Amino acid sequence: MIRFQRSARAAAVIVTAVAGLVLSACGSSAGATGSSGSSGSSTGSPSETSGGSSSSSSSETQTSAAVTKHTVSLVYDWSGVDFEAVPLAVAKAEGMFDKYGIDLKLILPPDDSTTVKLLGSGQGDIGFATTADVVITRGQGADVVSIGNYSQSNNWGLIARPGETINLKDLKGKSIGVFSDNWTQAMMPFVLKAAGLTANDVHQVTFQGDDVAPLLANKLDLTTNTANFAVAQVQEATGKKPAVMLAKEFNAPDVPIWVYVASQKWLDANGDTAKAFLAAIKEATQWAIANPEKAVNDFEKIYPDNGSSHTYNLTGWESTAAVMNGPDGLLTQRASQWSELTDALHAVGELDKVADPSTYYTNAYLPH
Repeated sequence: MIRFQRSARAAAVIVTAVAGLVLSACGSSAGATGSSGSSGSSTGSPSETSGGSSSSSSSETQTSAAVTKHTVSLVYDWSGVDFEAVPLAVAKAEGMFDKYGIDLKLILPPDDSTTVKLLGSGQGDIGFATTADVVITRGQGADVVSIGNYSQSNNWGLIARPGETINLKDLKGKSIGVFSDNWTQAMMPFVLKAAGLTANDVHQVTFQGDDVAPLLANKLDLTTNTANFAVAQVQEATGKKPAVMLAKEFNAPDVPIWVYVASQKWLDANGDTAKAFLAAIKEATQWAIANPEKAVNDFEKIYPDNGSSHTYNLTGWESTAAVMNGPDGLLTQRASQWSELTDALHAVGELDKVADPSTYYTNAYLPH
């Protein structure tokens, strides 16, 4: 996977050839699957976009300067590329990947639930996932470990139309847009517990794509999303910011959502490549935070068929950049973030067994 929602997607799927490979651009159409149930998954194959090699696994090539370059396949968390890929675009456009000998190929999964599966089947090297994905799939026996934080706090929450008020005491009987991804399923019990309700007390409408447009069209009372995607879409559509109640306001753990992941098997064989990738990503992320306009321009140059406007991409990236630095800077993980998450998930019945934090993460491949 990543099993996580993206709020702004074009209404149609655009299929474009990019560097000889097929890129399924941001174009999932919204589709509700009814109340409380999980939405069905797409069964398509992953698509790829890259400026370099089409090999699906990590490999070595020689450049004209006799510098060894490693092809790394990164499995994204959504079937279309969006502004969270800004660091990847910057690393390519501004030379960080060249500096560290990385030839990146971005793989777009068919849906938001297959990133870890693709890594496990050898169809990708590194993935972009959520901390909940790591915890839940590790518990199911998956060989996946987090190698670096992407974000540093929990910016998921309840979203309402501009000017409205979100009151947990008024949730009973409300229609709430949700997704079937691991993160949403992990967070919703905290919403319900804080409101003193059960899942039967609200009407959860499961979406495969855009959940914000139905909210703005008054087809939902509330929806769920991360603030960076929701704010970007609502502000572009209305000129105003939505009302947001963040997770910590209903006692959900305030921990990182997104992380870079890999299998331990791949890491054991490609440790130096993992270190080089993270070193390039750290420099690219720092640069992108300091130069948001230029960074978004790079993103739109590298991924011209991203399906979103410049205003949306810039607003979304700036909101994302605001949650990327933690107590120890970029990428660095803490044992406490994993123990807080697993303890909280166990407390609300979403996790049967809590393992030691070291089960889920390593900082061994981070640059010093």
